[in-house]
Formats: sequence, C-alpha cells, structure tokens
Amino acid sequence: MIRRFVTDDLEGAAEVFRSAFAGDPWKEKWNIELAKKRISELMSAPQSVGYVYTDSGEIIAILCGRKLTYLHGTEYVIDEFCVNPDMQHSGVGSALLAYARNELAGEKVVAMALLTGKGKPSEKFYIKNGFKEIDDMIFMYYFFEKKESINDQT
Repeated sequence: MIRRFVTDDLEGAAEVFRSAFAGDPWKEKWNIELAKKRISELMSAPQSVGYVYTDSGEIIAILCGRKLTYLHGTEYVIDEFCVNPDMQHSGVGSALLAYARNELAGEKVVAMALLTGKGKPSEKFYIKNGFKEIDDMIFMYYFFEKKESINDQT
C-alpha cells in the first residue's frame, strides 16, 4: 500500500533510511536516532509532503520532499528517497515514485527536482523513471571549518 507519510511513520521510515544508506554505494553509518532526526526535520516544514510504501504494515520505502513555489509553478523537491535494500530492484521505488507523481500532478505541481550522486545506481533509477539531467545546472557545496562529524563521535 502506498500512502502519505504521517508522524507515526517516523520510526519505520528512519529504519529504511538507515539501512538503505548503510550499504553500497553510500556506506554511510547512520544510527537510528540520527536517522529519525533527519526524517523528522525534513517532514516538519508546512510544505513538506512525504510518502511511504508499506507491506503487511511494515514501511519498506520512503519519499520525503517539499512543495516549493518557483516561477513556472509549484515544484516538488525530493529530499530523500530510499527503499529497503532487500526490496530494491523489485519495482517498489518506481511504484512509489509513480504514485507520488500522479498525486502531486493532481495538486497542480508542475515538476519534480532532486540531487543524486553522479554515476551511482540512483542516477540510473531516476533516468529510467523519466528524470533528465539539466546541463546548465551544477551542484555546489561550501564546507565550513572541518569539524568532527556526529557519526565520528562516540
């Protein structure tokens, strides 16, 4: 079943997030509390809209994003999208994305946007699902003074 994210989904969504980013190619070490904080932050804005894919009551995929105003209309900016590693390549992600796209189109959203790792499997997934790279855009980042990350603390 696919439906909108609700606050009670936080624990299950955080576990999907943690497990999805623990493996290849990301190999990120999210603990459950930090994952819950991230998902909670993403879903706390008034314009936040999320979706979950459940199977027998268990969350197996999440899509977190925001509906934001732009010149050409409202865009849905995907902040996080992940599928339980045991369910990847099963069509779950494509089904969740199609559901969200259909629902958002009905709410007059005109586009979806996201950032993902170049050359990663996620890039191929998004291309397969109709996303295109924009040649005149570049993702830029500024690091403040290097500090120990939360994940490095004991």
